[in-house]
Amino acid sequence: MEFYNMKKNIILIGHGNYATGMKSSIDLIAGINSHLFAIDFTENDSDITLKEKIHNVIDEIIDQPILFVCDIAGGTPFKVVASIANFNDNMELVAGCNLSSLLEAIFQNDTLSLDELAEFIVNASKNSTIRFKKIAVSQVKNVQEIEDGI
Repeated sequence: MEFYNMKKNIILIGHGNYATGMKSSIDLIAGINSHLFAIDFTENDSDITLKEKIHNVIDEIIDQPILFVCDIAGGTPFKVVASIANFNDNMELVAGCNLSSLLEAIFQNDTLSLDELAEFIVNASKNSTIRFKKIAVSQVKNVQEIEDGI
């Protein structure tokens, strides 16, 4: 089943306060999104308690498509989600995404299938990661150019 023209739920999961921190930033930039959830994996959690937290959120959005976004591929949150998502056609899992790609994914959410959204966010992460190239102050004609930005 393809989920075009339907909002996909995005569940952020990561170590420490990665998930709630990313959600907080997204809420500030893009506004509150009812399809965005955050699950933190704290020092008090185990893989069992994390799985319970995940199932509590899944139970709220049963039978709806879910894109899980984990902080690190291969970490405990990733492994726990993989064990859940592996056998569910309405779930996809990605890892290592940045804030920029998450914002882009939210704005593309209802225009792509779940599968396409997962691929989109990975590509957006790759494309939004850059290295700042320094320039010598002597190359700047006007110091105001540096201070004003774009």
